[in-house]
Amino acid sequence: MSPRGRNPSSRFQVAAIVLVVAILAAATLVSRFFFERRRPEMPVGLPSPVPRMRLAEPTQFRLSTLAGSVEAFQNGQWYVARAGHVLSSKDVIRTHDDSSASLLRGSVEIKLGDNMDLRVDKLDKKTAKVDLLRGKRLSAKVGNDDETLEIDALDTRTTNVGTASFAVSMSPSGKVSVAASQGAARFESQGKQVLVPGGNESTAFPGAAPSDPEPIPEQILLWVIWPDDDKSEGLSNIRGHASPSSRVRVNGEETPVASDGSFLARVQVSEPQTRVHVEAEDTVGRQKAVDKVLRLRLPPRAPSLQPSGGRLWKE
Repeated sequence: MSPRGRNPSSRFQVAAIVLVVAILAAATLVSRFFFERRRPEMPVGLPSPVPRMRLAEPTQFRLSTLAGSVEAFQNGQWYVARAGHVLSSKDVIRTHDDSSASLLRGSVEIKLGDNMDLRVDKLDKKTAKVDLLRGKRLSAKVGNDDETLEIDALDTRTTNVGTASFAVSMSPSGKVSVAASQGAARFESQGKQVLVPGGNESTAFPGAAPSDPEPIPEQILLWVIWPDDDKSEGLSNIRGHASPSSRVRVNGEETPVASDGSFLARVQVSEPQTRVHVEAEDTVGRQKAVDKVLRLRLPPRAPSLQPSGGRLWKE
């Protein structure tokens, strides 16, 4: 048979082979495009992503409830936190204005108020250690005798003694207070340990050892010595007294409270009426506030003299 007679069959086989090769090449390109191409990085300035939720291991903390804006720092990045978020060692939970969060681990529960940073430091089978980095007050509850919660705040350390409920308060000035409502808590600073039983509180001022535990007052203490109702323009001294463990704010500004409970704040009075708001919050979270309007003493106005236009003396 001549070569020309084989041409139709040969051409068909070649075409079929080319078609198969083309289909395989196209499939390879499509696969690489959808499955092997590099994902673009998140542009700077976009909201933090919500991480994939996972089941918490027995040693991890789980974010049980939250309100408002709450974030979690994990693997070098801040994420928007949601209920069920799992926290491991070195992770940080942060609350913002008017927000709160609760963490659970076995029988251990930690409640955070607004504007707080809490870092999970170390997690063992029966022991959890956390660091209070920023914020005013957290409350903790341990329901089993064989579980231990250790809370570090500045140079202090607070640990439950068996089943216990207690609170830790930290002020911007470096004062740390501990109050126990049930059971007992061990409070340590500057090489001294005190046992704070239920219904008692203790305070450690910066660089000082904890005070001997004293009963929590039945009512929150706050009284203010106001300046005179009428005063000249300038700084006005607002003096008062509160419990040494309390935090005091004057017109929203934190005011240090001395070891004897006294405090002093200076308020600028430059308007005819200046309202002063003094608020105290104790270690167990109770609040009390008082207000007063300071009035500015204005200098007397000089009389206005107008010429009469007439003659001063009669002839």
